[in-house]
Amino acid sequence: MRGFRHYVRSRLHRRLFVWFGASIVVTGAVVALAAHLVLGGADGGWRNTVGRGKAFVEHQLAESWDDPVRRDGFVRGLSRDLGMSVVLEDPRGERIDSFGLPCPRPDLETPVRRDHRLLGTAKICFAKRERRAGFAFFGLLGLATVMLWGASGVIARRLVLPLGELVRVADQIGRGNLAARVTLRRSKVGEIGDLADAINDMADRIQRQMADQRELLAGVSHEIRSPLARLRVLAEMAREHTGKIGEDIEREVLEIDSLVGELLASSRLDFGAVERRAVDARELGERCLERCGVGLAVLECEPQTVEVSGDPTLLARALTNLLENAKQHAGEVSKLRVTREGGSVVFAVEDRGPGFSEQDLARAFEKFVRGEKSAGSSLGLGLSLVRRIAEAHGGRAFAENRAEGGARVAFSIPESG
Repeated sequence: MRGFRHYVRSRLHRRLFVWFGASIVVTGAVVALAAHLVLGGADGGWRNTVGRGKAFVEHQLAESWDDPVRRDGFVRGLSRDLGMSVVLEDPRGERIDSFGLPCPRPDLETPVRRDHRLLGTAKICFAKRERRAGFAFFGLLGLATVMLWGASGVIARRLVLPLGELVRVADQIGRGNLAARVTLRRSKVGEIGDLADAINDMADRIQRQMADQRELLAGVSHEIRSPLARLRVLAEMAREHTGKIGEDIEREVLEIDSLVGELLASSRLDFGAVERRAVDARELGERCLERCGVGLAVLECEPQTVEVSGDPTLLARALTNLLENAKQHAGEVSKLRVTREGGSVVFAVEDRGPGFSEQDLARAFEKFVRGEKSAGSSLGLGLSLVRRIAEAHGGRAFAENRAEGGARVAFSIPESG
C-alpha cells in the first residue's frame, strides 16, 4: 500500500493517469448500475420478460399437447423464429421430439400441466447470442474502459511532457549550461508556452550578464597586473638601496599578486570559463616550482612524459597553491611527485612539517579556513581553490598526514585523450 502511494504521488504524469483511470472506472460502475436498474425493472426487465415468455409457452403447449401436429408446429415455429433449441419429454423423462440444435444443458425447463396434471416437460436452450448478451455488455464496457484509460495516459503524457522539458532546461541552467533553451512545439501555447518563453528570456539575460562580467574581469585583471608588475620592478630597485624595506615591499606586492590570482581563478570557475587543452605535466610542475622559488631537484615525474587535459592557467594556480601551502606551513617542499594512477595524473606535494591536526585535516579544503599554525594575510582560499579546480576538471583533491612525518596534499586530473 505504501509503495502504491509513493507511485501515485511521485510524478504528475502517473497521478493524472491514475486519477483518469479511477474516474473512468467509477463512471463505468455507475453506468452498469443504471443499466441494471433500467433493464431489470419491474415493468420491462429481463426476468419479467422471461417469466411471461415461459408462461406463454407453457400455456400453448398445454392446449396443444394432445394434438402432436399442432404441438410440433408451434414448437417448430418457436425454434425457427426465436433461434431456440427445444426438447419435449413425457412425464417419465423420455424424449418425445427435439427441434433446433442439440441442447445438452438447457437454460430453461418448463413443465406442461393441465388441471394440475403433468403432461410433460419442455427444455429450452437459448441462442448463444442471447446467453452471452450479458457477458458481451460487460465485455464491451471493459473494453471501453481500457481504451479510455489508455487515451487518458496519452493525454496525461502530452500534458506533462512540456513540464519535463522545463525541468530539464532549468536544471541545465542551474548547472551552468547557460546555452540551454526550452524547445516546445508550436502547438504548445497558453501558460506553459508563456513559462517557456520566460525561462528562455531569463537564460538570455543571464548569459549576457555573465559575458559582460567575463569581459570586465579580463579588463580588470589586466589593469591590476600591469601596475603590480611595475611595483615589482620598483621594489627590486629599492631593495638594492634600502635593504629590508625593499624586501618588505616586494613581499607585499607578491602577496597582492597571489591574492589577485586566486580571486581571478575563482571567478573563472564561477563563470565556467575553463579552457581545456593538452598540458605537459612535467613542464607544468617545473614552471610552478620556478614560480615559487623551489629547486627542480624535488620534482619526481613518473613517467617522464605525460599529458593532462585542462586549463593550463587554472592548473598552474592549483599546483602553485599546493607548493605555497607547503612552504607556509612546513617551511619547505620536500617532494613534488607527478604520478599516473588509473586514467588520471596525480600532483602530490609532500613536506616534513608538523602535518595537519585532526581538525584541520577534516576541513582542509573548505573556504576561508586557515590552519592553526598559519600566518600572514591569507584569506584561506588556497586549498579550497585547489579542490574547485580539480573538480572542474573531473578530478579530486585530498590531503593526508605521512607516516614518516609531514603532510601530503594532492589533486588528480584526467589524462589527455
